[in-house]
Amino acid sequence: MQNSTKKVQTRKTFEAFKKKPKTMLQVATETGILRGNICRYVASFEKHGKIVKVKQGTCPVSHHSAGFYSTDPKYFPDEIELELFPPTTKSRVYQL
Repeated sequence: MQNSTKKVQTRKTFEAFKKKPKTMLQVATETGILRGNICRYVASFEKHGKIVKVKQGTCPVSHHSAGFYSTDPKYFPDEIELELFPPTTKSRVYQL
């Protein structure tokens, strides 16, 4: 796939998830982009904190259980919520 095609598909995917929470299959059907590519873009968005899983539900296209994702900032958790569950570490702090 050409780099320009990938950029266009990434942008289309991002915008499709911004309209309302959708499954990957819904976005693939709506945009005409292969679902495998959508999955890769979602993984990249997740890695960079640009998409969130809003809910788990039944996909209206496949009628199977699926995650509904969104790139709309209104669905992202507040910073305070993120700090409620800090990452766990294996290091220990000893008090003297």
